[in-house]
Amino acid sequence: MAVFPVYSQEENKAEKPQIALVLSGGGAKGLAHIGVLKVLEEAGIRPDIITGTSMGSIMGSLYAVGYTADELSDINKNANWDLLLTDKERLLSVAMDEKDETKKYLFEIPIREKRINLPAGVIDGQHLEAYFSELLWPLTEEEDFNQLPVPFHCMSVDMISGETIEHSSGDLVKSIRASMSIPTVFSPVQMDSMLLVDGGVTRNFPVQEAINMGADIIIGVYVGFQEDVTADDIQSMTDILQRSIALGGIVDAKEQFEKCDVLIIPDLRDYSAADFVKGQEIQQIGENAARKKWSEIKALARKYDLEYTPVNRIPQPEKIRITGMEVTGLNYLSRNFVLSKSGIEIGDRISADDIKEAIDFMYGSMHFGKLTYSLKRDSDTEGYILVFHVKERPRAMLKLAPRYDDDLGVGITTNFTLRNMIAPATRMLLSLNIAENPGLEIKLNKFVGKKQRLSDYFFMNTYSYKLPFYDDGKRLGNYKRGYFGGGYGLEYLFGLNHQLGGNAFYKYNRLTPRADLQSIYPETDFDYLKSHDWGYQLYYKVNTTDDLYFPKRGIKLNIGFQHILSANSEMDLNTAEPRDYLIGEINEPYATLSIDHNWYKTFAGKLTYNFEVGAGFSTEDSGVNGIYMLGGSQFGADKLQFKDLAGFNFAEIYTYNYAVAKSSLSWEIASGLYVTTKVNVAATGSTYEDLFDHLTTQPFGDNIWGYSFGFKYDSLMGPMQLLISGNNQDNESRFHFSLGFPF
Repeated sequence: MAVFPVYSQEENKAEKPQIALVLSGGGAKGLAHIGVLKVLEEAGIRPDIITGTSMGSIMGSLYAVGYTADELSDINKNANWDLLLTDKERLLSVAMDEKDETKKYLFEIPIREKRINLPAGVIDGQHLEAYFSELLWPLTEEEDFNQLPVPFHCMSVDMISGETIEHSSGDLVKSIRASMSIPTVFSPVQMDSMLLVDGGVTRNFPVQEAINMGADIIIGVYVGFQEDVTADDIQSMTDILQRSIALGGIVDAKEQFEKCDVLIIPDLRDYSAADFVKGQEIQQIGENAARKKWSEIKALARKYDLEYTPVNRIPQPEKIRITGMEVTGLNYLSRNFVLSKSGIEIGDRISADDIKEAIDFMYGSMHFGKLTYSLKRDSDTEGYILVFHVKERPRAMLKLAPRYDDDLGVGITTNFTLRNMIAPATRMLLSLNIAENPGLEIKLNKFVGKKQRLSDYFFMNTYSYKLPFYDDGKRLGNYKRGYFGGGYGLEYLFGLNHQLGGNAFYKYNRLTPRADLQSIYPETDFDYLKSHDWGYQLYYKVNTTDDLYFPKRGIKLNIGFQHILSANSEMDLNTAEPRDYLIGEINEPYATLSIDHNWYKTFAGKLTYNFEVGAGFSTEDSGVNGIYMLGGSQFGADKLQFKDLAGFNFAEIYTYNYAVAKSSLSWEIASGLYVTTKVNVAATGSTYEDLFDHLTTQPFGDNIWGYSFGFKYDSLMGPMQLLISGNNQDNESRFHFSLGFPF
């Protein structure tokens, strides 16, 4: 066990009684402990012993290592509880090759041993443990909690034996995480042969443990279930479940009350265990409750002539030297894969920020369901051994996402994500769009290289779309477009948010006019236009936004270049020329270049401005793969060179060359509900020379203007939008509604 002689308290400590502070669990209500600590400091009392359960273990452990009440108050004020108490990935911290798969499905179901499995808890605690590790840096997994600046113990329950577990040594972060593992909310913590959950199940108020540690006087703060609960307070299934889980701890707490010399019970009947957003209010209620006991508290301080002095904080060196590295929890991934992903090597001197950056990058690769670390002192050196604790994501996941779009119809995306099944360090995506416009996408990545930033991949995509034919805003009929493509490529990650890649591909397209169009436009009486193209493409992507569908800050940049080396296009033309872009056979090489740049900024917390510029160019005699289809307001509409454009229907404008500028404002009038408006202007040209000539000689003349106005909502079913739009090309208003995650 580690010893901290520099933390020892004054030699005359034995001359006064040992004062213990006992902090109960209670979820967000445990933030009231901070207010109590503030009052104790004012009174001159610094506890000699601290015990805690659940949220009490968090507050107690931080105070035990040297944080003051004011510092805990700052943590309460500044902590992102919405993030800490979920495992949801921050888009900014997700690797580029995974961003498009984040927040894309309504249901994500793990498959283990050919069976569908449900998780052991809603929250694994990834962000919470990372935050604790940062606050408690660089404590090791071999600590003696009795040798902390203030001796500290916390409680949990072993699900296997049913025993109440008192944590007095080991990994402090893991111990407090176990102490707060509310059953069915947080997943249990495995420690040796034990499976640990919240200590509040049996011992939510560990007074006896403080007495066993040598306490003479007990100051207890209880924020668990209130005494005056009635049947009216237990109505929902959640209420019943929570009460049932905590019942043993409630009964035990009443017995522990009798052992307290000063008992503080803040009145938190109007608050729930989940009210972290009201943390400062709860903290103030804790302070008020302690002040009601001021005479008792101050009398205690006077009796023993107590004067508060902060304890010596545990040393927190800026950097430590890594002399060894280990990995636990591996099943299918290799040790080398994990260590390479970290970017840390033996001999490096690292800071808390360095390890946080490494953990963020590794977790953002989406290979890990949970990834934490601990430190061990190297007995042979003055360095530390860095230990990564990994929980691999399920090798197979079934994901589902229904949706409706009044342009694209009803559909459901079915996705199978297979990790490390084809081979180690691989990911295979198989996505099937069961819809009026069906599609199939398959991509297999394998990560290679010293730092696992490079991946090679195979891909295959096939789609079938009804392409609309419009005249003055009226849809007269449809073409059917069939597409098949595949190839091999390489991608390289620069950090999490930058990606450079390229591939060699084959693309097949087939355009066929539908009968509804031929009946109105006899000149479209041809059987098909088809093309077989071979070539390569290069791309560079940046995404620093914070959300896939409702970004509030950051930028997105997409630059793509494709060069068709071998084009073989033919058309079975029975009558006259149907449309300019379908004329003739293309058998010459051609190239395309596209650029899209988005910038997002939020003002006053609720108003988000987005500015976008984009352009697409094709060389002369381009084939079907050189066509850009503009129009619509679909989320994620960038397949096959579809480009959204407010004021127009989906794929209403066909062109080989375009430039566009867009400006939009979104005002969040309620949580997840936005009023939004957009204005865009575009110019098109049959050749890029025509487009450049237009932009340089008459940049403000003969342009295509469009607008939209409406509502967007970040719903549980996926992004929803209801928009009205129009343009300067016709007098038609357009309405658009969609709900669900796009394919």
